Amino acid sequence: MSREGIKEARRIQLIEATIDCIARRGFADLTLAQVAEAAQLSVGIVNFYFKGKDALLIATFKHILDDYRASAVEAREKAGPSPVARIEATIENDFHRLFINRKRVTVWYAFWGEARWRPEFLRLCQDMSAALYADLRAVFQDLITQGGYSHLDADQVARGFGAMIDGLWLDILISPQAIDRDHAKQTVRLFLAGLFPMEFGQREATAASPASAA
Repeated sequence: MSREGIKEARRIQLIEATIDCIARRGFADLTLAQVAEAAQLSVGIVNFYFKGKDALLIATFKHILDDYRASAVEAREKAGPSPVARIEATIENDFHRLFINRKRVTVWYAFWGEARWRPEFLRLCQDMSAALYADLRAVFQDLITQGGYSHLDADQVARGFGAMIDGLWLDILISPQAIDRDHAKQTVRLFLAGLFPMEFGQREATAASPASAA
């Protein structure tokens, strides 16, 4: 591995250790010593790579957001030009185990909860929200145009879809016994079936039929 490769691997090691620590302790009690211990490295090495706790937290949040954004973009690109396929890919990606697990969702909401008081976090949140909204609006506009749903507004559909994903993530975090990933995906598709019956109504009916459940 090259020198740059080693440095990047060490950065990721420290970021993942930070994610573990936040998931266990939250922000209030987090220290560089805890991160160093979790990564099995020295505090000096943590400071060498990140120049302090704030820099480490910003890098960690950016890593989480970039990881999610890259996965979402890749999923839609692999799905091809069909807006229905791209929306289905978005649903599957949003509820993939990589993102929907107790540790990641706990840390995701911990960062977003801090955004109000930390300008750097707020800017990252705003940039991510704007990018995700633009992507969703574009794909829903394609579906509205192709399906002839002139009564629907792509802005509202994209906002509603995004808000529902956020809410279901939160439900999974706080009520894991009441809702799981599969239930969440069915909920999203039920919402879409009401708006786009030709594209998602039949899918929802098939998924809910006794034959498909057998």
